[in-house]
Amino acid sequence: MAEKNFAFESGKISIAFSLMSWNGLGDSLIAKKVFDALIELAPDCVIDIFVGNTTQEIFAKSFYSDSKNLNLILSYDELYKEAAKYYDLALWVGGSHVVFLDAVNVARLRAASPKLLESVIKIDEYNKKNVKDFGFWGTSVAFRNMMTARILNKSCFEFLSCDGALPIRDDKIKIPLAPEVKPVFESLKLGKYITIYSNIGRDEVRPKVKTWPMKYLVEYVSRMKKRFPSVEIIQVGGGGEALIENVDREALGCDLELTKYVLANSLLHVGCEGGLVHLATALGTKCLILFGSNAVEYFGYKQNINLVSEVCSPCMYILPDFRICLRGAKEPPCMLNFTPQTVCSVTCTYLKNNS
Repeated sequence: MAEKNFAFESGKISIAFSLMSWNGLGDSLIAKKVFDALIELAPDCVIDIFVGNTTQEIFAKSFYSDSKNLNLILSYDELYKEAAKYYDLALWVGGSHVVFLDAVNVARLRAASPKLLESVIKIDEYNKKNVKDFGFWGTSVAFRNMMTARILNKSCFEFLSCDGALPIRDDKIKIPLAPEVKPVFESLKLGKYITIYSNIGRDEVRPKVKTWPMKYLVEYVSRMKKRFPSVEIIQVGGGGEALIENVDREALGCDLELTKYVLANSLLHVGCEGGLVHLATALGTKCLILFGSNAVEYFGYKQNINLVSEVCSPCMYILPDFRICLRGAKEPPCMLNFTPQTVCSVTCTYLKNNS
């Protein structure tokens, strides 16, 4: 891939598509809807993806490598700033589900891809009306989106379409599974299992406000092992995650391609809203999600089991720091509202009905 020329040297419609350094796994995955929409508008376009760090490079290869339109994956650094002006279109997708335009070659698009140009003009008009105060975190835009989603019952994907400027019609994300990793997964000889995600770092004093307390995770695992001893519990997540006591296996810090196989073959994925939920859902695995500080209308998928807290939610994006409860509580009341007994009962009901 590194031996190829830049997309703007191809003679075809060229697009620079950026994944910023602060985009997490979920943000990078959801952004693929914009990537695919651009290809629908300009089927013969050639796209270079610019990434902010090595983690984004892993995400780009894992989620976007199946596209024939992908040309290069490049480091963002100063290169993007210098190269953007040579592309017919240069843009990046914010974690607040906003599409930002950095460069547009109007004359070239008007002649070679009027459909794409029409979409770009609509995105620009949408941003002028709706993205007036986007700061580094863009929390005010994100909070407005989330509150609007609750009133109008819109998902984050509908906001990502920029009010229909981009052809994003659903929440389905297609991602590839690396065939060479399948034998590695099969060598694990897993039976029936569910996956669980803590989202709690090993050294975190105050976990993210949307996180289920560790004591509840431990009790949930204990209850599940008594109720469904034949179903293993595998913890998934990053290498820095705190280990949940008594899980049957852990797949922390595994290669992302192997994690995809583990999630894709899970009977159910359990945890708080986050990147692994979006990944598991994209792979066709049902999820049981605990919604506390964030709005189910905005981040939820209808095909999942979405448990919504009855206590003071949602408050996400009011404060830029996601680790701080608006009430100042170390353990957010919204997440304490989900008892291990309740979540275990819901899990068991699903497993019984789908055995």
